[in-house]
Amino acid sequence: MKPKLTATGHDELTRKLAALKTARTDARERIRSARKFCDFREDVTYTEAVRHYERIEADIVHLERLLDDARVVESERSDVVTFGNQVTIREKNEGTETYRIVSEAEADIEFGSISMTSPLGRRLMGATVGQTIRVETPGGTVQIEVLNVEP
Repeated sequence: MKPKLTATGHDELTRKLAALKTARTDARERIRSARKFCDFREDVTYTEAVRHYERIEADIVHLERLLDDARVVESERSDVVTFGNQVTIREKNEGTETYRIVSEAEADIEFGSISMTSPLGRRLMGATVGQTIRVETPGGTVQIEVLNVEP
C-alpha cells in the first residue's frame, strides 16, 4: 500500500529533502577538510564528520523513497474524520484543540498535526461531528468530543 501524504506535507518533505542535499555538500566538505589534517584511526573530527554525512545520506534516501512512493491525498469536506482533515476537539471540561490528521512522516504536534496511527488519530478516524470518543492515555482514559471537521 502506498503511503499517503497531504499536499502540504508533500511540499514540506520536498523542501526538507532539498535542504538535506545542500547539507550533504557541506558535510562532504567537512570530511575533505578533516581528512587533510588527521590520523584516520584516532581523529574525532574526521569520525564525526563521516557519521554526520552518513546520517544525512540515510535521511536523503528515506525521503526520496517516501516521496517517490507516496500518494498525495486531498481531504474532503465531510462530517466524518478522514485523512487530511482538520479536526477541532474538546476534552471534557477543557478548552478546544485543533489538529490535522496526517501520515506518520508528516506528523508534528508542535504544528498541530497528528498521525492517523497515533492513539488519538486512530480514535478520531471515522468519528463524526458531535461524537464523543474515549482515548487511552498514560494518565488514563479521556473523553473527547469532536466539534468540527474541515478539509
